[in-house]
Amino acid sequence: MAFVERDSDGKILAIVRETANPLPEQVDPGSKEVAEFLFGAGLAENLGENWLAADLSLSRVIEDLVDILIKKELLEITDFPLQAQQKIIGRRGKRNDFGYLAQLFPSDDDDDDALIA
Repeated sequence: MAFVERDSDGKILAIVRETANPLPEQVDPGSKEVAEFLFGAGLAENLGENWLAADLSLSRVIEDLVDILIKKELLEITDFPLQAQQKIIGRRGKRNDFGYLAQLFPSDDDDDDALIA
């Protein structure tokens, strides 16, 4: 939990864990506003982008791991709660759609491989 003190323009002056203020303003420590105060606007945006890229790549790894475990019959899709099953199946569909698009519009490298074969 974090509390902020603001100036007359509403900008953060200080961030504290505890406050003597009878009406403290509580903020999410992970908010963009707190990151901008701590690191500056440019670095805060960069940090957010880096975290997003890391989260997206990790989610892809987890998705692949789930697929491998299901193919090896170490896990069944029904082992997951219904909402998780729906997300897994929906994501699979999106990846299949993207794979189809990649076949329709191959990259230059794919074209070179086709000429060699």
